[in-house]
Amino acid sequence: MSNRRKGTLIIIGGHEDKQGDQAILNEICEKAKGPKKRLALVTVATIEPEAMAEDYTKVFRELGVENIDVIDIRARADAEQEENVRKVCNANVVFFTGGDQLRITSQVGDSPVFQCLHDLFQHGGVIAGTSAGAAAMPETMLISGPSDESNEVSALGMAPGLALIHGVVIDTHFAERGRMGRLLGAVAQNPRNIGLGIDEDTAVVVEKENHFRVLGSGAVYVVDGMDISYSSLSERHPEGIVTLHNVKVHVLGDGDCYDLQRRCPIMPEEELRKAS
Repeated sequence: MSNRRKGTLIIIGGHEDKQGDQAILNEICEKAKGPKKRLALVTVATIEPEAMAEDYTKVFRELGVENIDVIDIRARADAEQEENVRKVCNANVVFFTGGDQLRITSQVGDSPVFQCLHDLFQHGGVIAGTSAGAAAMPETMLISGPSDESNEVSALGMAPGLALIHGVVIDTHFAERGRMGRLLGAVAQNPRNIGLGIDEDTAVVVEKENHFRVLGSGAVYVVDGMDISYSSLSERHPEGIVTLHNVKVHVLGDGDCYDLQRRCPIMPEEELRKAS
């Protein structure tokens, strides 16, 4: 596994533009165009799979994707069906719709579809997801917690994710739903994880787990707890608001880049060329 090249993740904060410049969806479609390429559309997260599949299939076809397979998984048995496994194995790009991230992991986790998904990614494939499809990508995913208010001890719900990316925790619809408090709380629980808060119509494009590029009309908030000097979670009987000292926050926009290994923003390649 370590000798294989990892692919690309396109992690979307939800409500990506489907009628304007469609920058994020175009990024996905450019990787799925061509007669020998296929896009697999996975609707497991939603309770309205037919409508979701129809909506995205229409958009992807309009953007030039010729070959689209819909993978309709409503129970774990569906994630074991040979036809669904074949669709993932034949794809160059897999796209997870929004909905409920626990539906993704509970129905797909450790199934033949899951194993094929990881194999595709390890061999350079593209995995994209929006909203719940984005939140499910890390090793540990954020599944619940109050928005629009400061985070309280024990207010967060965390669960195992798809483990397509390690060392991060992701929250979506970020500025729109006021989720800074709960992302700070998630980072406080394990400062090893970098928190990524992604606005709607905004995505991070992760290349080989080393760095990402921001794409879209909103912002990406990077919360780094590596230098936290005090957290109330370390108290013997923690209660109330989570208190944190020395948390680092970066705000990144379209075209900005971030190095996940060095834990710092980096200049886009074009700016690096200008500076050299």
